[in-house]
Amino acid sequence: MTDDVPTFDVRCDVHDGVAVVTASGEVDLASSPELREALRRPECQAATVVLDLRAVTFMDSSGLGVIVGQNKRAREDGFRFAVAVAGASEVERILQLSGLARALDIRATPDELLG
Repeated sequence: MTDDVPTFDVRCDVHDGVAVVTASGEVDLASSPELREALRRPECQAATVVLDLRAVTFMDSSGLGVIVGQNKRAREDGFRFAVAVAGASEVERILQLSGLARALDIRATPDELLG
């Protein structure tokens, strides 16, 4: 086994009533179910949920599917959903190319929605 496989990590913190779900590494077919599950954890629910993708180095269409699903869930369940991408040029690019950037609440950092 080699160490060249990028690791994926996701964690959730709640600050001032805002749930910040922070992902790092590659969001792909293997890791997107873990990201989806994290966004649905009870401790990651709040009136505002921010998906922080600033430390994501790669995202494929399965990651986009997680974002689309979360955005739809936010509309249906009545909570605010935003995506933070400052500095994650690969993620920003795929959001632009896919047209999702127009449909999402894109923020530079989660701090824009805190306190």
